Amino acid sequence: MLAPDTFTIRWLKAVSERHRQAKVLFWWPLWTLLGLLAIALLLDAPVLEALGNWPAHERAFFDVITDLGKSDWLLFPTLIGIIAGAIAMRMNLPYSWAWAVRGVFSLSAYVFSTIAFSGIVVQIIKRLIGRARPMHLEELGVLHLEPLNMHWSFHSFPSGHATTAIAFALALHTLVNRRFHGWIIAFGFAIGLSRIVVGDHYLSDVLAGSFVGLASAILVRDYFATRHWGMRIENGKINYRMFAAFKPLIRRLRRAQKPADA
Repeated sequence: MLAPDTFTIRWLKAVSERHRQAKVLFWWPLWTLLGLLAIALLLDAPVLEALGNWPAHERAFFDVITDLGKSDWLLFPTLIGIIAGAIAMRMNLPYSWAWAVRGVFSLSAYVFSTIAFSGIVVQIIKRLIGRARPMHLEELGVLHLEPLNMHWSFHSFPSGHATTAIAFALALHTLVNRRFHGWIIAFGFAIGLSRIVVGDHYLSDVLAGSFVGLASAILVRDYFATRHWGMRIENGKINYRMFAAFKPLIRRLRRAQKPADA
């Protein structure tokens, strides 16, 4: 699944080498799971109560932004962009328009793949684990699990909204070639925090969802980069290049707006 010469592969090779030298490959995921378990036991309930008791005017902001973690608002527009781009690329378009269509297709395909892949992964994990949501806290406790329970109220771990938010944040970070990273991090953090404030998830759910979103987005990004699908690996960094596809059209439109010489 992973192509060679990417950040993901180099990182996995480095971890494998450390495992051969110090036997840490097994312990790394184990310590991660133990850390999440400790957070669930010690912090989930107190953090949920503390954030849930925020004043109504402060919670209102998070009530509004929490839906930005839904995948629909990203999947449907980008799917339309993929379909429209695929159709338009079969047409005999002028050079500038043809490249702009390629840019739309590339951008849509990358974002759609990132969100769809991370969403599939998190939905499978949710159903396999079957953790009760905070609405069941009083009667079932903080760590009640019902594996393979298909009811949405037992799909708390990991947070799907946090997964989508972090996956999109990394995709956006890639698209702008690592600019505006402060704002992008704040976006992902705010969405994750909102899931606790509105009472739909625990802190450990959000942390796990963030990890799933980050790992999934890295895999998709590296898969695209190693196949040169709109991005390149240059000097050890991945650079998105398809925004240049819109330059010919922009130049053409600017020329069309210039007044003709008298």
